[in-house]
Amino acid sequence: MGDDWNDHAEGWDDDPNVKRYAELAFGSLIAHLDIRAPDWAGRRVLDFGCGTGLMAEKVAPHVQEVVAVDTSDRMIAVLTAKAISNVRPLHADILAEGFPGAGDPGAGYDLIYASSVCGFLPDYAAAVAKLAGLLRPGGQFVQWDWQAAEGDEDGLSLTGVTSALRNAGLRDVEVRTDFDFAAEGMSMPVLFGAGRA
Repeated sequence: MGDDWNDHAEGWDDDPNVKRYAELAFGSLIAHLDIRAPDWAGRRVLDFGCGTGLMAEKVAPHVQEVVAVDTSDRMIAVLTAKAISNVRPLHADILAEGFPGAGDPGAGYDLIYASSVCGFLPDYAAAVAKLAGLLRPGGQFVQWDWQAAEGDEDGLSLTGVTSALRNAGLRDVEVRTDFDFAAEGMSMPVLFGAGRA
């Protein structure tokens, strides 16, 4: 994810489509993995490609800490200004070679999620493998992305995501079309992918 996302930071949270997508993704997360359960209060979460933290805001009340990472310094600035006590904004590329990790990577994360991020990565399969390595045993990786048709080189297909999650060593892999997102006269399917370390 490049710095061109900086151009979208101002006013991002005011876009009703952006807010609606975050609501739908959070509802999907709760349906898959109810982080509102009391045992989640002590758990660590990584919001990969957090943007301005719309998902982090929803997840934070239910967990010990959300490390929210993005390569856009302006998106991180918007999140930082929200001053959410248990959200740690981090302007970094955690996929970069030699990146030491967010905090104590050895402690691992109970949940890593990516909302409308993975389809923009230059090497999706390698990214998922690296992120899977940051999970604690039993930890979950969850993603939502615009769904491409099978065989379409631009975007992520159900088959491609399934393969990448399994190749990353994740088990109990689940990939499906999660919801259709209607905006500006178009309807686009959003896929859900998840797996457990």
